[in-house]
Amino acid sequence: MRELLALRPRFTAVFAANDLMALGAFIACRERGIRVPADIAIAGFDDIPAARLVSPALTTVAQFPERTGRHAAEQLMDRLGGRYTGPTRLDLLQHKLIVRESA
Repeated sequence: MRELLALRPRFTAVFAANDLMALGAFIACRERGIRVPADIAIAGFDDIPAARLVSPALTTVAQFPERTGRHAAEQLMDRLGGRYTGPTRLDLLQHKLIVRESA
């Protein structure tokens, strides 16, 4: 994030691969006096508990790990049991955008 912040022209938003990376982006911005979300919007992915606790609260995409794990296990069992032998499947799993204060 520190390297990204040195780029010109400066970008206005960051979507981090996960919430911990987004929190790291918060820190890098704070170190440089860049205000979130006034100067740059930051969003993450995961909706970890700390996302609500930081200030400003982190906008994030919630995923549902129990459902994701169940779905993956079902697909694996279908392959192992010979019930599915086709090509790799691409499935859209449930998620939810949680808009908070950072974006």
